[in-house]
Amino acid sequence: MINGRELIAYVSFYNEGRWEDIYDFIKQKKAVDKDEVKDISNKLNSEYITLLDEKYPNVFKKKLSKPPFTLFYKGDYSLILDSKYKRLSIVGSRKATKYGIEAVKKIIRELPSNYVIISGLAYGIDSIAHQTALECGLKTIAVLGSGINSPYPEVNLSLYNDIVANGGLIISEYPNLTKPQKENFIFRNRIIACLGDFLLVGEAYERSGTSTTISYALQCGNNVGCIPYPIGTNSMCNTYIKEGAYLIDSGKEIINIMNNESGSY
Repeated sequence: MINGRELIAYVSFYNEGRWEDIYDFIKQKKAVDKDEVKDISNKLNSEYITLLDEKYPNVFKKKLSKPPFTLFYKGDYSLILDSKYKRLSIVGSRKATKYGIEAVKKIIRELPSNYVIISGLAYGIDSIAHQTALECGLKTIAVLGSGINSPYPEVNLSLYNDIVANGGLIISEYPNLTKPQKENFIFRNRIIACLGDFLLVGEAYERSGTSTTISYALQCGNNVGCIPYPIGTNSMCNTYIKEGAYLIDSGKEIINIMNNESGSY
């Protein structure tokens, strides 16, 4: 007998984590090979949690219209569930400036030890957020837009390994060595936005992946803050602040805002 958990993991693996394909597969009740489904654990190179599991994050079910069917992971999964942690998502430009880098570092350095930094392991602000968290002894979670065993960009493989080695967590809805696809990175941003209790934009110059992440955060009912940029800078951060985002220039401001929020996983 195949149980629901095994079936979802198999369908996620079979469809390489593509949400729409998984949904259609389940909706159409396509036939599966029972032996192949049972053998799924031998094909997956990571641990996983499915939508049917007790430890699946309730926040995804409550706040996302398309919650991940399966979360493949490496590292300390308790970082998602443990109520002792405050989870801060940080996103920003891949072409980060010295100003943006130093501002993000400053803010993270001012956070207490129970803060978990969430980002996407990309170039620029993402990498700086993960690296600074590790330097400060904070836990960090990387949400991939590629296979759980295929970090992108490849140059961040050492950072990927450092996150796991230092008690952090890597998660992805894409199994094994699934190749990176542009649309997957945009789609994974909903996880970054929803998983954090607050979203900080470190640097932004155009409406792209960052604006999508902000939209997801607002849809989830989460607050958004931006680092302010000097007058004359063509910064989307300043635009977002004008539109109602919190102006954040210290860790203390984030702490005060998040201490006044309520919610649980």
